Amino acid sequence: MITLETLCLNLPEVTSADIQSWIQNQWLKPEKKEDNYLFYEIDEARARLILDLRDNLGISEDAMSLVLNLIDQLYTTRRQMKYLCEVISTDHYPDSRQKLRQLMDEFIINGL
Repeated sequence: MITLETLCLNLPEVTSADIQSWIQNQWLKPEKKEDNYLFYEIDEARARLILDLRDNLGISEDAMSLVLNLIDQLYTTRRQMKYLCEVISTDHYPDSRQKLRQLMDEFIINGL
């Protein structure tokens, strides 16, 4: 874990005020200990993503929340698909496989 100061040193393109704003907007969700923020590696990666979206792709502050939300949904779906592929390809989850088969049958029968 790193502090706000270290994060700013690792990302010279941002200021402490930028990071504070990102925290207020809930784009970053560091751990708070007393009066200090502590950031994980994933927080630094997300800060880099925010920088890339802002500086290289021109995403405005108004649109950033929407873009980050969509990216979060995409990654959630990706994790779910990975789990689904694991369930389908192994026998380690017999209950889940049965439920999946039932859902697939309903999908086919109802033409969803």
